[in-house]
Amino acid sequence: MDEIPVAEAARRLGLTEWAVRKMITAGRLLNRARSGPALVAAADVDRIRSDRRTEALRRHRDLTAFARAVDGLLHPLMTSTPLGATGSGFYLLPTGRDALKVLPPDAFAVFGRDVLEAAAVRDQLRRDGACPTCFAHMASRVHQTHPPENGQAYRALLGEPCPVDVRRFAEQTAERRRTADRQRQADTARRAEAERDHARAEFSAAHAAAETAAQRVRSAARHLATLDPQIAREATAQARRRGAFKAASRFPDWCTCDADRQCPRHAAADRRAARR
Repeated sequence: MDEIPVAEAARRLGLTEWAVRKMITAGRLLNRARSGPALVAAADVDRIRSDRRTEALRRHRDLTAFARAVDGLLHPLMTSTPLGATGSGFYLLPTGRDALKVLPPDAFAVFGRDVLEAAAVRDQLRRDGACPTCFAHMASRVHQTHPPENGQAYRALLGEPCPVDVRRFAEQTAERRRTADRQRQADTARRAEAERDHARAEFSAAHAAAETAAQRVRSAARHLATLDPQIAREATAQARRRGAFKAASRFPDWCTCDADRQCPRHAAADRRAARR
């Protein structure tokens, strides 16, 4: 199991190191280091990150509106605000990376720290000729955080994606569609196999019941034949007749004999043979 230090866990979760250490103290994360700096399991961190993102998405149904609100905190229209009721003096609003300190925790849970950092320096990246979406994607791959997605919410934070991102989003969409198709086919095959197994089990049970019933019929016939010699002679003639039919591999067209009873013509012939 991969183990990561507290600093990396904090970046993946979008929290401070103090918050992660508090989670370790509370027992939500297990310190796996025998000595030295604390280490936590990467799988546990990913599980907590997924749970936090699910809860945050449940609180913010309109993700685009939430992204615009976050962008308003990162890039305020006014860079200062009056202090106090009299307005004597001004308070400079944080911008850029400094504005990350005023973002709500749900922003880090939903978008991830790397996406928010790219959104904070979006204008500077574009002035330098870089794509904020590509920057966020590469940073998320390095730090194992949530990557940018193809949606209006991420466009509100990072701007329009470049052609490279458009192709990557198209490939991701196609891959998700192929994965869903494979999963659907696997589920269909699994259900069909389960139905075949059920039908096979029902057939086996019915066949076993039929064999048991046939054995009981034969046993009862043998018992009855021991009590009535006439029935024994008829059964012998019937068995001989059926054996001849089986050897010939066909029944006459007028014969309606089956496994349980004879047709009238063969029954009469057996009775005549028994009387002789």
